[in-house]
Amino acid sequence: MVKGTAELERPVPLYMQVVRQLRAQIASGELAEGERIPSQREMMQHWRISMQTASKVIGAMKTEGLAIASIGRDTIVAPGAAARIAAASAGTALASAEPAPAPGPDVKAAAAMTAAPADVAEILGIPSGRRVLRRQETRIDGGRPVSATTIWFAPAITAKAPRLADSRPLSSGFLAYINEATGCRVARIIEEHAAIPADADTAKSLGVQRGSPILLFRTRHHTVDTQLIAYSETAAIAAYWQTRSYTVTGN
Repeated sequence: MVKGTAELERPVPLYMQVVRQLRAQIASGELAEGERIPSQREMMQHWRISMQTASKVIGAMKTEGLAIASIGRDTIVAPGAAARIAAASAGTALASAEPAPAPGPDVKAAAAMTAAPADVAEILGIPSGRRVLRRQETRIDGGRPVSATTIWFAPAITAKAPRLADSRPLSSGFLAYINEATGCRVARIIEEHAAIPADADTAKSLGVQRGSPILLFRTRHHTVDTQLIAYSETAAIAAYWQTRSYTVTGN
């Protein structure tokens, strides 16, 4: 059901008034993460705006990191949207739930159960060597790999989200899918990054010489109650821009 007032004030751009109302619903919990936001047609009928204005609403929501495309044709509330709104209200900045994919590259995925290395097991809070789901996603641009992400999932998450084990891309991203399948929402992100020489496995994945410079991101995704959802490592080749989206406000 579409909520918010149907009458809009003309001095403020119409699309921004709708965005504000949707933003307020997300902040209050009326629109939860993973839930569908009104379609363009629903916006047109409820707020009596044009399709162009409705399209601008959805575009603005995506730009702010509050909405993402779902596996189907719908647009849903993005993981971490409420936390980003709260951070913006406090005049702080918060990273998006996962790196925004650069436009254009194709994604190849592969997933399998494998023994967790000691360092990953420690992060996941499980015994070293325990079998967990390991998912790899490689971005291909112009016929060559440009970045490779390895994601290790907490066992409790894997059991409730079977599509993580599919060797197919998740169009809405793994965090949006986890939210949809389990109800777990990302509320806190810990990220580290450094420029390092590529090890043998990374060099093979990216098709570069061992020791070539790469940019490595290590990211922990937590729920509001500190439960770890996933741990990921993304390696990008030199000169490839790895986009990450932030919301920064505060007047």
